[in-house]
Amino acid sequence: MKEILNGRFSILETVTENRLYKAVDTATGKMTAVKKWVNEDSYYKAELKALKNFKHLDIPQFICNFEEEGEKYIAEEWLDGAPPLQFSTPEETIDLAVKLAEFVSVLTSSFSYIHGDIKPSNIIVQNGKVYFMDFECSVALDVKRRENLQETIKITGKYFTAPEVFYGNQCLQSDIYSIGAIMAWMLGGVDDNGINLSNVAADGSLKAIIKKCTAYRAENRYKTAEELIYALKEIKNNVELNIIPEKISHPGERFSVYIDCNVFFAWELAEVATTYFGMKTCVMAVSQRTQKKLNYFADLNRNYGTQSVEEEISPYFLSSESLFKKDCEKWLSKGLINKTSDGEGKLFYSGSRFIGEAEPENEGYISDLVKWGKENFDCVIFVTDRYDDKPAVKNLACECDYTIATPLANIDDIEACKDYYESLGGNVLYSVWEYNQQSSLPEKSIMLMVGEEKYIGAIFYSDEKNYKRNFAGKIQPIFKTKGREEQAGYVKIINRLFRAAGNSEERCVCK
Repeated sequence: MKEILNGRFSILETVTENRLYKAVDTATGKMTAVKKWVNEDSYYKAELKALKNFKHLDIPQFICNFEEEGEKYIAEEWLDGAPPLQFSTPEETIDLAVKLAEFVSVLTSSFSYIHGDIKPSNIIVQNGKVYFMDFECSVALDVKRRENLQETIKITGKYFTAPEVFYGNQCLQSDIYSIGAIMAWMLGGVDDNGINLSNVAADGSLKAIIKKCTAYRAENRYKTAEELIYALKEIKNNVELNIIPEKISHPGERFSVYIDCNVFFAWELAEVATTYFGMKTCVMAVSQRTQKKLNYFADLNRNYGTQSVEEEISPYFLSSESLFKKDCEKWLSKGLINKTSDGEGKLFYSGSRFIGEAEPENEGYISDLVKWGKENFDCVIFVTDRYDDKPAVKNLACECDYTIATPLANIDDIEACKDYYESLGGNVLYSVWEYNQQSSLPEKSIMLMVGEEKYIGAIFYSDEKNYKRNFAGKIQPIFKTKGREEQAGYVKIINRLFRAAGNSEERCVCK
């Protein structure tokens, strides 16, 4: 083998004997993949046509083709990376399958072609991006490819190729079959006998998708790549949330959290803190409007009874100074806070009588209130409504250990939210609200906008929760946090707060 091909490509390494070489393009100094064909067969023509015509970011960039000493060569962009990993998680499997299906969708809609040989060795994953290699078996959708049948069988993947391909009857559903086979392989469902769904490490929904993708008859598979993408994204949230993160042990540090404009988020966070972590937690509103919303989630919509003792003695305390000398049980007996019947008796929330005592515009009062909360609870969560007085918002943001902002997962909301909370001071963390895989910004993009160290996770959108929290009188529980997958996003957030609570450097003093 010559060390320099076409007077331009300096061979560095033989990747596949007499077939594929890693080289330096001396004209540009870039790494290059050079593939060789002994004869100008149909596979060479298919590869050349694909690289020249398929202008797509997920395909290696075509450099040139040339002939030397009677042999054909194609030079293309060299891509560092590796094939997808076998024995991956359901989330990783779905993510890759969606990217594969998205590429197949573009290939069919924009170029009316199928790949024909999608398998792990023809996929390169590089920093989360997926590239597609080897278009030797690509064919136009309106062409019935029957020539060189024996060679087709040799070149395609043993377990990843649809049955009809071996008979030269490639179709769109052939690529869909390959995607299903790759999912099965990633989840441990491919053995020496082929695809074995009983070994697939995934729940029933994902297994059903794989089964449909790999149906023997093409007409029984998904009709389009878009249909497959929709099915995968529909279960994405559930599969991701089914795996509850391992919880971090309570560090012994107590912390206060301020959440603006999102009572629902505050309540769910408090529930998970009590039922999953066993923390004694209190949610406190500081205005009448916010208290009404808090009562709705705590009493009406959750079917919670309270254990507070109503007394008719008024006023309860002569001054805030005496108020903050009383402990949690005294506040409970006076009706200043209530206690739910759930959460192992550890979940409390402010009562309507507290609102008559509260002075949210008083900076000194808020400072004492936050200190009292941390003395009596493992976690105290303060919440305001979007229409509450700005002095109260400013005071809480400054006095609490953390402010959690919950914008919707789109550019405008995140930018506006970031500008607003940075103007308040304090230590602001971001958890995007009602995250939707189909329409929200990628989480990596959100991290770039707010800062990776400040992004603490997403809370996923749910039609059921959206309906029940917006219509009064729907008194069925939104969800029970024990043993349900909806905990996962909040578990991640509380884990982050634990890490921060044990690290004083993550605290921020408001100036």
